[in-house]
Parts: sequence; C-alpha cells; structure tokens
Amino acid sequence: MKRPNLTLYLVTDDRYFQDRDLPSTVEAAIRGGITALQYRFKNKPTRQMYEELLVLRELTARHGVDLVVNDRVDLALAVGADGVHVGGEDLPPDVVRKLVGNSMYIGYSVNSVDKLREIEHLPIDYIGFGSVYETTTKSNCKLVGLEGLRQATKLTSLPIVAIGGITHYRVAEVLQAGAKGVAVVSAILGFEDVEKATRSMVEAMKGYYRKVMHEGATPS
Repeated sequence: MKRPNLTLYLVTDDRYFQDRDLPSTVEAAIRGGITALQYRFKNKPTRQMYEELLVLRELTARHGVDLVVNDRVDLALAVGADGVHVGGEDLPPDVVRKLVGNSMYIGYSVNSVDKLREIEHLPIDYIGFGSVYETTTKSNCKLVGLEGLRQATKLTSLPIVAIGGITHYRVAEVLQAGAKGVAVVSAILGFEDVEKATRSMVEAMKGYYRKVMHEGATPS
C-alpha cells in the first residue's frame, strides 16, 4: 500500500467552484506544490463526480500527487484513488478496509483529544484533526486549538494532518505542535491566484523546516 504524502493537502469545497474550472484550478495548485488533493463535494450527482475524478486521477497521477476521495468509497475504488477519507457519520473504517483492502490508505476525521482514545483500534492510516483555528469552511465545527493539537500528536503514533483556519502565517506553529501535514481549503482556494497562494504555503513550510535544521529545534 502506498504511503500517504500529506504534507500540503488541498481539500476542495463547493463554494469555491461556482464559477471556477476544477481541473485547471487543481493543476495550478499542483504547480504551486500541493502533495495531496482531497476531492470533497456534497452537492453534485454521482456521475458528475465520477467523471471529474477520472480527470483528476490522470492529472494527479501524472504529477505524483495523491488523490483522496472524501466519504465515497465507491468512487475512490472506481477511479483507483490513493486514499479515502471518512468520518464518524460515514462507513466505519473497518468496513472501508474490507472494501478497499490494501489498495489505498484510509484517513479519519477526529475533532477532540478524547476521540483519539476511542479510535486506537481502527484500521486507519492517518488522522485529520481539527479545527485548529476558527474557520468559515465548515459550520458548527469544534475548535481544538493548538494545545489540543499538541496533546493529540502525543497520544497517537499515527500521522496527524491539521485542518481548520490554517494560513501561511500559522503553518510554523502547527508544525511545531507536531502535525505531519497541513490540510487547507480557503488558504489556497480563497485566492484568485491559486498557484501563488500554494507557493506561499510551501515556502512557509520550508521556512519552518530550515529553522528546525539550523537551530536544532524539534517539534513539541
């Protein structure tokens, strides 16, 4: 099974694609430096999602970027995605694992430190943890904060991808807290120049790791 490459993880959202072409936007983000793309749409017909995913599968595979499908295990299997991401209201991870076998990795959303203790037995490969900061992308999201993120990274050996309100100004403190990757929506899709916004995130991450190497700092 392929290991996840979730360093900079772009998540799509309906609101940012009302008047924007999906493939060209994703390609701009790829040029900017994303390592993974999560296809997440809630209001599209299944056939449309399948056809879009076929295009994105070819695009991401050509550039060595991981393709993850949110919720829809059937679509992930149909297009040969690298991963599938589920949450508490989706198919249970053990059922997902039976369906996908070792053909793809499984991500799971967690919104509290307490929840981590409940999922230790699940056959998952990474955890999406947040919201770290206030965000308008999801309504009624639970805020875990930086301290919650620090605690979470100490309670599990699984890689944690932080999500929620993360901008290039906040990347360093999120990585310092122990996150192995950063998932973003508006920090990239909220800008007209998607490639430039992506590069800003990448540079912020590189800047943090340069500092770690030069100063001998380590994540908490």
